Amino acid sequence: MEILRIIIPLLIVCVVVVYIIRTVKKRQEADKDEVTDKGDGEDTYMSEGMSIGICLGVAVSTALNGELAIGISVGMMLGMAIGMSIKKK
Repeated sequence: MEILRIIIPLLIVCVVVVYIIRTVKKRQEADKDEVTDKGDGEDTYMSEGMSIGICLGVAVSTALNGELAIGISVGMMLGMAIGMSIKKK
């Protein structure tokens, strides 16, 4: 069981890094094709994703008897990355 506490956070970080890299590449290609004024981030769900991510991070961390600080930070990071990739209509 101790090995899972070591491997699971590493896998989560690797998946998040790959997701962020792919999202950045996709955005760079889209920015080359279309020039827009992004403003203050009001066109994405970043803040909503962060707040939902924090809640889910706390829930998962509590369920796994882990560190609460790690759950909050990882949840916020995942929520922010997912929220930034979803555009408001």
